[in-house]
Amino acid sequence: MNSVAFSPHVFIATPCFGGVVTQTYMQSVIGCMASAQQHGIELTLSMIGNDALITRCRNTLLHQFMAQSTASHILFVDSDIGFEPDALSRIVAAGKDVVAGLYPLKDRYWDRLTDAQMRRGESPAMASLRYVGESESLHEAKATPGALVKAGYAGTGFMLISREAVSRMIRAYPETRYRRIDAPVGQHESEAAPESEAHALFDCLVDPETKTYLSEDFTFCHRWRAIGGEVWLDPSLVLTHTGPSTFSGDPSARVGILGPARKAI
Repeated sequence: MNSVAFSPHVFIATPCFGGVVTQTYMQSVIGCMASAQQHGIELTLSMIGNDALITRCRNTLLHQFMAQSTASHILFVDSDIGFEPDALSRIVAAGKDVVAGLYPLKDRYWDRLTDAQMRRGESPAMASLRYVGESESLHEAKATPGALVKAGYAGTGFMLISREAVSRMIRAYPETRYRRIDAPVGQHESEAAPESEAHALFDCLVDPETKTYLSEDFTFCHRWRAIGGEVWLDPSLVLTHTGPSTFSGDPSARVGILGPARKAI
């Protein structure tokens, strides 16, 4: 892949409660460092290990990105996610304000949907997976190799957000502004607490139309789309999710499965 045409600076933000990351995450970050240098991408890594409240942790990392760095993008990567070395350069090159990868849930499902996936050609190991962000928008999309898919929601386990997108949301949601957090700051996290105005863009909410409780990442997407933003998925990214074991899938196999040629299945 050719180097991107500009010189972005990506702020990698990782919540890691207890200060623990998985081996796959650490190996991925090391591989990303080498690949980013080849593509002219500057990196900053920030981790918060002593905050058990994931919403507050993401808001704090977002504040660090906006107030304490000049980075052009923030990449949320969870501490149990693994990714390919070139995954970052690929989603940066996509040029979208919000773009994410799909990663498997840390479980397998043996049900009729899995049977249907197997009839479409997926192996039992792949068919039994479900992906964070998987929805009808993915299933109905045109199956074009390497193409992005517009979606309603995506997970922040691997999500790239531009500084411009965050700035737009800050202007649109002044009610999310806050000045302090009621949480301890660890010895090595002296910059974790807001020193100026921060914004709780990742605080959860209930969708006023569907009355659905939205998680912090889906809430962020809901707020972004409400002001005209778009959420994009890159199904070609191969991400792993480590729990009792390391789950690795191929979300590109789910693109277009509800297309005209497949509706009879």
